[in-house]
Amino acid sequence: MEAAAVASPGSGLRYLPPINPAQKRQRSRSATAGAFATTRRQPRAAVACRRPHRVEAAAAARDSGGSGDSSHCSGGVRSRKRLAVFVSGGGSNFRSIHEATAAGGKASSGDVVALVTDKPGCGGAEYARRSGIPVVLFPRSKSAPEGVPTAQLLNALRDLRVDFVLLAGYLKLIPSELVQAYPRSVLNIHPSLLPAFGGKGYYGLKVHKAVIASGARYSGPTVHFVDEQFDTGRTLAQRVVPVLADDTPEQLAARVLHEEHHVYVEAVAALCEDRIVWREDGVPLIRTQTNPDAYA
Repeated sequence: MEAAAVASPGSGLRYLPPINPAQKRQRSRSATAGAFATTRRQPRAAVACRRPHRVEAAAAARDSGGSGDSSHCSGGVRSRKRLAVFVSGGGSNFRSIHEATAAGGKASSGDVVALVTDKPGCGGAEYARRSGIPVVLFPRSKSAPEGVPTAQLLNALRDLRVDFVLLAGYLKLIPSELVQAYPRSVLNIHPSLLPAFGGKGYYGLKVHKAVIASGARYSGPTVHFVDEQFDTGRTLAQRVVPVLADDTPEQLAARVLHEEHHVYVEAVAALCEDRIVWREDGVPLIRTQTNPDAYA
């Protein structure tokens, strides 16, 4: 596997309309050949639907002889969202998301269709292979010459018709080209209450050591949209846990991780179900499943 890039398988608030993930994408397959190697076998105006991904629309047009411009909405067939997850380590959040999609759980409106990693031997990659999920090695580097360059990664994600990108313990800064190709469609989870204890160098136990050393009484995970910097995108969801007087970094990490698995799955479910709306000031909010005028 290490010789191949992939192993496959009424509030009064005003809002801006959500951005379609396909708005800024352009179809290009020229750099995709050789990227995969196969192994075993809004508010009131907004509705809970989107136009199909441009690639999906084109395929539908070819199959039906139509224009490919139909929408998948309530009253019709809601398209399942296609997810690519990026990891660098054990991938426990990746596993939680995959289990929630595969077992008809909270995120059952989505499917994990790719795992992207910079460490081909990590636990997340091994789990993906066992589950028949394509694994893409990115980025290309001296230590990983078999990795794909950015252009080829983007083309691979397009070929897989990925709607949303989820960072789950991926330690590299993703390229600006990816952020621009997936506007308001890339999420990350961070093990602190951002904006505190975030940014370059804050990851893993380093975060929890810094929280304890600061004397903070509370910590917890943050799910946020990704921009072109480390941990500076708009916050989508948070969970709070206490920092105990005798906590070790490991104990605090375990408490935070437990909440990560819940809050990230819930955020992904909202993303897949088109329940995220953007306030006019650019803040994203999650509609509850039971009341479109209430927010989680």
